[in-house]
Amino acid sequence: MRTYLPWLGLIMLFSPAALAFDLVQAWEQLLAQGPTYRAAAYERDAGLESPAIGRAGLLPQITASASKSWVDGTQEQRSTLGQSSRNDLDYDAENLSIQLRQPIYNRQRLIEYRQGKQRARYSEAVFDAKTQNLAVRLATRYFDVLLTRETIALSKAKLNALEQQVAAAKRRFTLGDGTVTDVDQATARRDLAQAELIEAEDNLLVAMRLLQELLGDLPGQLATLNADFPTPALQPDNLQEWLLKAQQNNPTLRAQQVNRQLAEEEVRRASSGHWPTLDLVLGYTDSTSDSLSTIDQQNRYRSIGLEFSMPLYAGGGVSARVRQATASREQAGEEVNVALEEIYSATTREFRGIQSGQARIRALEQAVRSNERAQDSAGKGFRAGSSTNLDILNAEEQVFIAKRDLLEAKLRYLLARLQLAAAVGLLGEDDIAQANAYLGPPSISASAVAGRD
Repeated sequence: MRTYLPWLGLIMLFSPAALAFDLVQAWEQLLAQGPTYRAAAYERDAGLESPAIGRAGLLPQITASASKSWVDGTQEQRSTLGQSSRNDLDYDAENLSIQLRQPIYNRQRLIEYRQGKQRARYSEAVFDAKTQNLAVRLATRYFDVLLTRETIALSKAKLNALEQQVAAAKRRFTLGDGTVTDVDQATARRDLAQAELIEAEDNLLVAMRLLQELLGDLPGQLATLNADFPTPALQPDNLQEWLLKAQQNNPTLRAQQVNRQLAEEEVRRASSGHWPTLDLVLGYTDSTSDSLSTIDQQNRYRSIGLEFSMPLYAGGGVSARVRQATASREQAGEEVNVALEEIYSATTREFRGIQSGQARIRALEQAVRSNERAQDSAGKGFRAGSSTNLDILNAEEQVFIAKRDLLEAKLRYLLARLQLAAAVGLLGEDDIAQANAYLGPPSISASAVAGRD
């Protein structure tokens, strides 16, 4: 795990202790009981058995067989003079054999053993990639809940303000100072705000359910963003260095590279169909009355020897499998190139997203202040007669939009940091802790949300 103590310390200066269910706790719960994570862990565990499976083909194979039968019948024999004799058969026949086979030379099984070790490495890389992707998905869904929660709060505030505007417009119209147009405009905005609030509440229910999907159950109160939001510069502040990190550490790329090595070994394994095999074979047999000619006789014997097998012709199947494996190897090579380009694109996108996100947050913070002043000015202008009721409604709408855009920009900035760490293959608990340091007091009670269903 990486640590950025100065960066984390800077954030902690602005972050009170989080008493609610926060991002770190969500991550710990996902690791403990999240079904998606557990499925990925079991997939990895299955892949880690591949070396043992491959090694088994190089170790001795011991087989034992036993049989017992009851014979009841007659036996007729003719002598050289043409006379026949008849014997009654009534006996037990038993057979016991044990064989040990030890491969001495088997190119195909040796390659399968190497492939087993490569499959274990592939499973580890895939698990690392899925774990880091899960961390990003968890943060995305957690932040979606925060965004929808804040949207509800803003929508309620907006609706309350518009209710007051409708009431004021009606009073002015009753007193003869206003017009029916003012009433209609305020009412239309109020009705639209009511619809937006209903949609936001629906979105919150969906967002909470998606978060529960990852965690396995519904969390309690969620921590939300602190008011203070520092945006420290990236370290290193150079795109090429991040691209180099991605090339060296990205687990998805590593998995594709191992997959290409597996494909290369598969070509060798397929061509081994033309190669001979040599086995050491040891056996022991103990039989009683093994056949009609050995009634009431016992045979015990041991054997040791070498078994040589040389494929001569398999109908062209071996050559076809070699050509097939060769094509798959070329495909795997191109998939490595595809993965590398996708990783470069993701790294570049998140790097630029963080840099532009810093400026966007500062600009939106200023936009919120400017729109709040404009809203106040519109109210004063209306009372002085220089502004209309529509100016007030528009100003209130712009404040709502600016506040929501600011929250969305902050969450997008935090998510971009996590996605950049995942793109370079270095997303760990320290990155989650850094994002979590931006969270503070409780935001939403999950039980309250569930109660509305």
